[in-house]
Amino acid sequence: MSQTRSNALEKLKSGTKTTPTVRAYESVVAKIRSLIEQDKLGPGDILPPERQLSERFKVSRHSLREAIRVMQEQGVLAARQGSGNFIQATSQADLVRALGFSKKSGKRKLFDLFQLREMLEPQIAGLAAENANADQLAIIKNFATLVNETEDFQTGQKHDQEFHEAIAAATGNELLFNVLREINKSMLPTASTPAERQRRDQVSNAGHRRIIAALEAHDAKAAEAAMRLHIAEIRSEVI
Repeated sequence: MSQTRSNALEKLKSGTKTTPTVRAYESVVAKIRSLIEQDKLGPGDILPPERQLSERFKVSRHSLREAIRVMQEQGVLAARQGSGNFIQATSQADLVRALGFSKKSGKRKLFDLFQLREMLEPQIAGLAAENANADQLAIIKNFATLVNETEDFQTGQKHDQEFHEAIAAATGNELLFNVLREINKSMLPTASTPAERQRRDQVSNAGHRRIIAALEAHDAKAAEAAMRLHIAEIRSEVI
């Protein structure tokens, strides 16, 4: 038995606790989160430059960059070329919680949700156009087909949500997907006559075709424009 293993066994027998090793970047993550809270930084606010943070926290640039990378993966930070790192959200849970616990109801909540979709989904479509692979495009097209062919209105709405969520999934950004899924959960069912439903289906299917064409062409700007028009058209039908 090696001396190292023997010493470890002796510590276990004697009940001596070993302190787990804390990786350098983990303490930096905690310091950045503390900075965000202390300075009351919110979404869109820019973090100080890396050099200042490194000096302030008395850590190496390597540890700092590793911490920033981890926080980017968590959806807390995002990089903006030429500007550094900015606050994307305090956490994924906070974003989801903000959507799920809205105190508004009825048309006012529906208005807010569509306003949020108009801000968010064009960017999602643009990113999906850049990143979507053939399998993801096939899934998106399949949901669009189901929307078009489904006669039951409520089932069609479910497939419509799946269509939009599939586009978000194609971005490769889990945070965007989860936020959009939460938006869909919060969408209120809207009563309508058969004629109104038929009209909405026509508008929706035309919008889906434009979006798919832009996605297949991997044209981010066209995808953004198509999604922006689609959300605006549906909003005018619903509200």
